[in-house]
Amino acid sequence: MAAMGVLISILLLLLTPPSLLAADDFCDNVKAVGAILSKNASASPVHFASATFGQAPDVVSALALCGGDILDGSACAGCITSWFDKQALNQTQCARAGSNYRDCIIAYGGAAANILAAPSNATGGSGDNTPPFEDWSIRNVSVSGGAGAVPLVVGLTRELLAATAEKAAVTTPSRYATGVMDMESVATYPRVYSQARCTPDLPADECSACLRRLLGMVNSTMSMRMGGQMGVTRCYFRYDAFQFYSGQPLLSLPAPAPAAAPTPNKSRRSMLWVIPVVVVPLTAAVFLLFICYYRRRKGSRYARRKMQEKNSEFSFFDFAELVVATSNFSEENKLGEGGFGPVYKASFQMGWR
Repeated sequence: MAAMGVLISILLLLLTPPSLLAADDFCDNVKAVGAILSKNASASPVHFASATFGQAPDVVSALALCGGDILDGSACAGCITSWFDKQALNQTQCARAGSNYRDCIIAYGGAAANILAAPSNATGGSGDNTPPFEDWSIRNVSVSGGAGAVPLVVGLTRELLAATAEKAAVTTPSRYATGVMDMESVATYPRVYSQARCTPDLPADECSACLRRLLGMVNSTMSMRMGGQMGVTRCYFRYDAFQFYSGQPLLSLPAPAPAAAPTPNKSRRSMLWVIPVVVVPLTAAVFLLFICYYRRRKGSRYARRKMQEKNSEFSFFDFAELVVATSNFSEENKLGEGGFGPVYKASFQMGWR
């Protein structure tokens, strides 16, 4: 009898279809919120939407923002739908959170993820402190002015990104901006293009703060890259050496001023001007001093000679005057011999003999 009962139980078990696991409510909610976002974002003038669907503990919050260069509503809907299909299609289990930064920004998560919160931290509103999305070019900055120009190019790129971020923060209602800077004078590539955006529901100050936090996370290694992108739930930026967005840049920064050329010739010319300015007055001063000295000495000699003539009964003559007056001490003018030697007759111009 007991054996019969066991057999009946086995037969009933075999005849009863296996009970399927109940569908994952969270996964169903992800699919539902994806459909809501696709419809609402494509209809939005700024291609942005946020939504919450389901009941705790399987509630799902999400937001979607199509890129500023996706101008067609159907393209926006297609981008969102395609991504959500990959997350939940034919799956009975879904990831508890997910995000995308390619073409359209999408983020979803449960209550703990706090997706729709304001960007109060570096993750842009994600309460689980998920690191930001990053993607950097494998190429380093290439410059035309030697290694010393690398910091200049890096600094100019940061300047462009900062300006683009501030432009995005004040641009309503899209919170989106693009920029360009001419780099031909310092880099081997002609221009750097930039893009920055926030979710349109952010106030200007929160958008600016979110982007500044992202830019502040770019370290020295990242900044050496020729291109890159970084994003969190609420804000995102990108730059590269080619134009990766459609339309004209909203912001154009002037080309950097060329480095000042060395001016050794200018210094040399300055020295050439200094030389005559200094030497000519100095030479003139020396010449004047010499003239004054000569006249003073001549005057002293003349005064001394006059004094001697006054105090003596003899006249004093220069040797040259005596040579002329005596015809070079010729024999015709010799008068005889005296106690001090020969005595000559001399004839002077003033009539003296």
